[in-house]
Formats: sequence, C-alpha cells, structure tokens
Amino acid sequence: MRKSFILPSLALLILSPTTVFAQESLTGNFAVTSNYIWRGVTQSDNKASLSLGADYTNDTGFYVGTWAASVDFNDGTNFEYDIYAGYQTEINDINFDFGYLYYGYQGEDDLAFSEVYVRGTYQGLTLALSTLVDNDTGADFADTNYFEASYGFALPLDLTLDIHGGYYQFEHGDNYQDYNVSLSKSGFSLMLSTLKGNDELEDNLIAVSYSGDFSF
Repeated sequence: MRKSFILPSLALLILSPTTVFAQESLTGNFAVTSNYIWRGVTQSDNKASLSLGADYTNDTGFYVGTWAASVDFNDGTNFEYDIYAGYQTEINDINFDFGYLYYGYQGEDDLAFSEVYVRGTYQGLTLALSTLVDNDTGADFADTNYFEASYGFALPLDLTLDIHGGYYQFEHGDNYQDYNVSLSKSGFSLMLSTLKGNDELEDNLIAVSYSGDFSF
C-alpha cells in the first residue's frame, strides 16, 4: 500500500498499487522529497524528508507492508512509521483495495492513529475513503473521514500528469479541502498543493521528489 509524499494517482506509485498483484513478491521502495506533504499539510516543516518502505504481496491479492519517513513537527518527533495490510481484487475492470493502516510516531506521545480504507480504480480514476479507527487521544471510530479522488493520464515525452482532490471531515474540528497537481517523469515529480477551509492550516505548498522501487 505504501504511503506517499505525493497523493495523486501516480503517487500511488509510492502509495498503493493500482493493479491486482499477479504473483508473490517482496519489494522495497525509497523516496526523497523537498517537502513531505500529506493531505495538504507539511509533515516536515517545509524541509526535506527521506522515506523507505517494504511490501510483501501474494497471488491471492493480500499484501502487508511497512513504511517510514523523517518528519518535523517542531517537537521531539523525528520519524513516522506505518504498518498496513490489505486485499486487492478486480471486478468488472475495477480494481478494489481494502485495508488497515497504522500511523506511528517516534518521540512525542498522543500522535499515533489508525484508519481503514477502501479504494476503487478504473482507467486512471481513483476514488477512496479513509476512516479513523482509533487514536491516542481517545477519538471514536469514524470521528474523522477523508474522501479523495485522483486522476492520472499520460502526456507526450513520457510525462504523467496527476490531479488530486480531498475532503477531510472532522467530528471535532474544522473540515477542509486539499487539492494538488503533479507532473512526473522517470521517478522525478513536481507537485503543487493547496489547502482551503481551515484558517490555521490553509497554505500553498510545493514539493520536488524522486522515488524508486527495488526487489529483494
């Protein structure tokens, strides 16, 4: 599944596979970015961030993996580590992805949380919903929900353009929307991101990233 610095559908090249797994595999992934942006919010205080992950999949569509990245919240937190598991299947040319994702953080207390998610992808269009399971501050199931849509398509010169929109809904807090557009080629990516609806978080961000995959 692999979390990502960038969230449009191409970015699911670091985030989540968009095709059913055809055979058993163990793969790794890495990325470096000028700014780790997640759902419209910088996770690295607008500084560079590194990530490394690993995924195991089998031919039934089940997968499990882990992913870690450096973060900066201006406190004692130095990195994030994620653990996830899920299942993919294809029905009528639509790829479905169901899973569970735990977000852990080294350093400060009361930051960890977990979500369940469902995604559907058809011909470059991905629709997804992520719902809170629990967190360290005692929130209840479904107190937050993140709805997102992304679409990616090929351009001349082997370029890929990805467009993403998300809506973050909070039981206790201000809802907001985030949008981004990403242009990618040969592992390099340029993303422009904007967040609206929350005065405290509202921002325009930019990130230049490079990512890759490898097999064990």
